[in-house]
Amino acid sequence: MTIDKFNIMDMLQLTSTYCQLAGHNLFKKTVKLDITSEQFGIIFLLYYKDGLYQSQVAKLLRKDRPNITRMVDILEKKGYITRKKDNENKRIIKLFITESGKETAKLLEPLREDFYKNMVDGFSDNDIKDLYKLLEKIRNNMRTHYGINIWQ
Repeated sequence: MTIDKFNIMDMLQLTSTYCQLAGHNLFKKTVKLDITSEQFGIIFLLYYKDGLYQSQVAKLLRKDRPNITRMVDILEKKGYITRKKDNENKRIIKLFITESGKETAKLLEPLREDFYKNMVDGFSDNDIKDLYKLLEKIRNNMRTHYGINIWQ
């Protein structure tokens, strides 16, 4: 089987779009919280990696800064996250999840787990390991060749 290498980018983008749409639809059907699926994305990011810069959150969720600022404002008012100035540079704000945010993330963790199980339905353990290795190679190539590091 021959694969057009230029279609790999299209496939990755389509896969990302499918995951976002499926996750959004699943969230709308099953969640009865006072947050949107996009806001929940911020909560989950901070649940797994607390203390991110707002710019990091924007990069990871592929949203512009004004949109992220608006969502952060809402989540902070609702008590799910808090802002704190960076100890080294007081002009920079870091985002942290609150206990309420952690409880919400824990509540929806089974939904997230089901989503991932459905995404890899029919994959063997080796398929999943191989996919992970290949995606990791792509991510490392992006870092090496384009200087992209979303954690900065």
